Amino acid sequence: MAADTMVIVERIFPQDPEELFDAWTKPDEMSQWRGSPGTHVEDARADLRTGGKQYHVKVLDDDPTNRVVTHSVFTEFFRPDVFVELQRISGDPEIDPNVTMSQRVEFVKTGRDGTLVRVIQGPYEASIAEWHSHGWEKEFTRLADFLAHRAAK
Repeated sequence: MAADTMVIVERIFPQDPEELFDAWTKPDEMSQWRGSPGTHVEDARADLRTGGKQYHVKVLDDDPTNRVVTHSVFTEFFRPDVFVELQRISGDPEIDPNVTMSQRVEFVKTGRDGTLVRVIQGPYEASIAEWHSHGWEKEFTRLADFLAHRAAK
């Protein structure tokens, strides 16, 4: 099958775009919440500019040999509004590491207090796109928990 489906996931957060943008891009923040439950991020690095590279490894908590590695290059980087990266993902049996994926993350200030975060990523094969959409929903929940915990400190 051909990878021809883009995943689009959105959620509104009460934080401002700057705080959310930093949580997504700064390695020390990103490593606190990225990944589905039962995983954690190791070795996160980023050169935060257009043309800069980003790298991180998601590790399954119960099996540290299960590792998903993402290598990215930022093709757009406009803090606090949007970043776009071309990605090569290896270690996920459902994603061909030889196929370059695109990820666009937008941070849109809403008319009220809050920011709409929109992730557009792919292409995925249609048969796995919905599963990855659910994964993004879980990561959004982890992001919300991370931000709420940090605000409570």
